[in-house]
Amino acid sequence: MLSESAALFAGIDAGGSHCRVRLEDESGKLLGEGHSGAANLGLGWPRVEANVWQALNAALQQTGLDSNAYGRLHVGAGFAGAHLAVLKATALQWQHPFASWHVTTDLHAACYGAHGGGAGSVIILGTGFSAIGLTGQDETLLGGYGFPINAVCSGAGLGLQAVQAVLLALDGLAPATRLSGLLQQHFDGGAALMAEQLLQATPQQYAELAPLVFQAADSGDAVALDMLQQALDFITTLKRQLPVGRCCLLGGVGQRLLTYLPAAQRSSFTSPLAPATVGAVYYARQQLARAEQETRLHGAN
Repeated sequence: MLSESAALFAGIDAGGSHCRVRLEDESGKLLGEGHSGAANLGLGWPRVEANVWQALNAALQQTGLDSNAYGRLHVGAGFAGAHLAVLKATALQWQHPFASWHVTTDLHAACYGAHGGGAGSVIILGTGFSAIGLTGQDETLLGGYGFPINAVCSGAGLGLQAVQAVLLALDGLAPATRLSGLLQQHFDGGAALMAEQLLQATPQQYAELAPLVFQAADSGDAVALDMLQQALDFITTLKRQLPVGRCCLLGGVGQRLLTYLPAAQRSSFTSPLAPATVGAVYYARQQLARAEQETRLHGAN
């Protein structure tokens, strides 16, 4: 049974489609989990904050805790968009009620979780695309600049490609594709209505179209298969830029693309040891340990 003064740890994985929270006790035992909507820092802090609270409170409620527990929470948060200094600063400046608040990128959190805090690489293909390789001495960062300028091979990127292919096909300017029927059914209308509904579309809304690309490809559609082949070629290029060693292909799109990779390439990827929420907790514990060490050294002087 938890004492009312025991420290608690929360790991937040905040991406372009979901915000997930893991709640642990001091020993690392899972206490509760929570889930909410998109929390990419590029969406603006008010929306991000609302989804962080929703997921965190859901995790606390699973354990029978409420807002009274905030003050003993040490929180590690891996945010999509946190590699951009101006966005990370917003999260770091949050006037939170926690015992401690530690912000990193979703990439770092995923990599820490996937490799148990050790060296390794991850390629994340979810709503967006990004990759990181960590060694004992250095790190390699690739992508992650956001949609639409840097969405190659991601859910939002595939969704945008699908829309472009369909609009051209419907005008007779590109090959016919099964995606035309799938997207018209999704939007309940033709090209004009499709365009109207996408005028202010978010990356998440484009990413919702990615499963239709896989559905069309599964049925042998040449246009969809060509999109996926481009994605597979891009994954090969990405992997060559990352350090040699363990590498995980993560994210909903990444996991789906694994099934299209030839067996030899598929076997070059390893399964993650733990999810990004565990990696975010690892990061919080790591930062606390460093702070304690610095305090001891400062006291010795």
